[in-house]
Amino acid sequence: MLRFFRQIRQKLITENRFSKYLLYGIGEILLVVIGILIALQINNWNNEIQDREKEKYYLKSVRTSIELSQNELDRVIRDAKLISSSADTLFLLLAREKYGLLNGIFLDSLLFRAADYSQISLNDGGIQEILNTGSLGIITNDTIRVILASWNERMHVIRKFEAETKELNQKYVAYLNNYINASRFLLDSVSVVIPEKKKTLLTDPLLRNYLERITGLHYDMHDMYSEEKRMLDSLSGLIKQHLRE
Repeated sequence: MLRFFRQIRQKLITENRFSKYLLYGIGEILLVVIGILIALQINNWNNEIQDREKEKYYLKSVRTSIELSQNELDRVIRDAKLISSSADTLFLLLAREKYGLLNGIFLDSLLFRAADYSQISLNDGGIQEILNTGSLGIITNDTIRVILASWNERMHVIRKFEAETKELNQKYVAYLNNYINASRFLLDSVSVVIPEKKKTLLTDPLLRNYLERITGLHYDMHDMYSEEKRMLDSLSGLIKQHLRE
């Protein structure tokens, strides 16, 4: 084919037909340009196909991560609610001076449930793979892309609150250690609170301050965990719909 074009070009030059040769040259350039454009378009098609396959792979991986995290989300939501409600119940009983109700295991359960703290451990491998490989741009659904892009920031806020709950827990437990004797666990229906120190503990304003902070902080954590669960449930639904399209 190339030899054929060269023969035509040589013939035009020999016959001194410059205008036709010029037109031929322009045509030859156009053919080259068209060939390049076609090659680029084919390459773009191939890249698009590869991107769509990658997108499908990543989004399926994200859905798997979400499914594996459901039980963990339910756990921390449940824990945060239990901690908050325990601290709040004890706070209200103390505020109303219902000291006669605070005996034995009931007192212990409120004191020590309030001393717990929540910390989530999500399976986010699918999400991190997208973020760490810089593949967020191949996600064509804007809403999905925005939710994924904000993942690390949302986790940073949650981790900040979790660190605060842990620090508060450590201070609260250290405070309680001044009033309890763990060996009293061996006695049935007897509180671990040292009898001689019980009144001092229950009337101490510092205990109420701790309980108020624990209640508020874990109430916020409950809302945060619940919102994250709603967000991930929504993301899973969006991915499922997107993969069907």
